[in-house]
Amino acid sequence: MKVIIQVIFCTIAIHIVYFISTMIIGYIRTKRYVPDMEAAWNNVDNLPNRIIIRAPTISPAFYFLSLVIVAILCGLIIFLSKRIFV
Repeated sequence: MKVIIQVIFCTIAIHIVYFISTMIIGYIRTKRYVPDMEAAWNNVDNLPNRIIIRAPTISPAFYFLSLVIVAILCGLIIFLSKRIFV
């Protein structure tokens, strides 16, 4: 039972670090973005056709599968480390 609780906390911690780092990277990229106004001014006709939203949508099933896989890996690592080092 103790290993299961450790696995749950480890999995949640890994996913929290992943989501926070993704948000921080997005924030830094947004702050450092400098639009090229001169090139945009020269190509006014094509601007509406070139709008790209870089926010990929991922299925919630992927996140569930990710939680399960990371939990299994963490469980194996914890179980094997207890077997080897104790």
